Amino acid sequence: LCLGADRIGFGTLAMVAIGCTICRGCQLDTCHVGIATQLGSVAEATERGVKRFEPREFEHAVANLARFFAALQIELSRIATALGVRATADLVGRADLLVQTRGTALVDLTRLLEPVDWSPPGRRDVRIVAGVAAETVTADAEQALAAGHRFVGTETSGAIARVRIAGAAADPVASTFREGSVAGNGFAAYATDGVALTVRGGAQDGAAKTALGGAVAILKARNARGQLVDGAVGKCFAYGAQRGRFLVQGGADARAAIRLSGAEVVFGGDLRGFAFEYMTGGAAVVLGDPGRWICSGMSGGVVYLRHDPARGLDDAALHDRLAKGAKVHLRAPRDEDLPALGDLLASYVDALQDSGQADAATAVGALLADPASNFRVVRPGAEITDQTISTE
Repeated sequence: LCLGADRIGFGTLAMVAIGCTICRGCQLDTCHVGIATQLGSVAEATERGVKRFEPREFEHAVANLARFFAALQIELSRIATALGVRATADLVGRADLLVQTRGTALVDLTRLLEPVDWSPPGRRDVRIVAGVAAETVTADAEQALAAGHRFVGTETSGAIARVRIAGAAADPVASTFREGSVAGNGFAAYATDGVALTVRGGAQDGAAKTALGGAVAILKARNARGQLVDGAVGKCFAYGAQRGRFLVQGGADARAAIRLSGAEVVFGGDLRGFAFEYMTGGAAVVLGDPGRWICSGMSGGVVYLRHDPARGLDDAALHDRLAKGAKVHLRAPRDEDLPALGDLLASYVDALQDSGQADAATAVGALLADPASNFRVVRPGAEITDQTISTE
């Protein structure tokens, strides 16, 4: 916080709080504390040869998490009070409170400890639609998005979810942001049904993560020369997304759609590797290069890869993109694979048409004229648990 961070994530600590022993074998599907596994009972674990297994008790895990974060809050409050501030937010950028106490002969950290000018970002303009907080696409909201505001769309999704939990109907919310906008980290994170967001520009890390529905389109935008550029997303796009449909015209950084568990995704560009790790459900289409080491630990769902020998993406090259330990098979699409592929590509074509990219839409639609030549299908094989190669 003092160095300038305004968000702090606690991932490993939370895992340990519910029993993780950090044995680094998540990909084996034999987690002995019942977290990263499909095993549901001691009997099933014994049958699979797992010597020690403790089924996950949900209520106990929740209680441990609540206890951990409550204790963390108390400790942070004590530290903040000792530093003379009323809230941890007041510590952001307070590098003047830091002093290098060791290693001075090895590295000089003076430049890192210079105070940083910082002020909390203003709240986005929000209006109420049928009892639901809905983001309006005003100039202020556009500026916030262009400035990299984080978690745009998440607050709206939460408001819709609370209305539905209360038993009321929530109106859908749709927003198209200004040409050239780039969303900050967590764009459309935890999105829910009824939220539809379109960005013509790009998005940073963690977009659409853990989505429970909704529709997101990240499309290219025209630069000052009128050229279509970007349309890309950062790391871990659609991480753990359970529902929803998400379209990305550009590329995606590493670990795209990992732990995908039911959502549908289309990538129009190249991926940077490690995509579709631990995928358990859903469907994805990659029209560019899928990158190296894909589908590690994949146990469900389907991935459609563009078969394009002219670009070097022939069968041998696509097979080489698979992770060394992946228990999956690669083949040409069959009749039963075509409806899902056609439906996903049709959505992508519509998004391209709506953004004025008729030529690109036509080119994508033409691929369905001969899907057996233009695509390959990746599905998990019969054996999916004997994964000795860890990518963690």
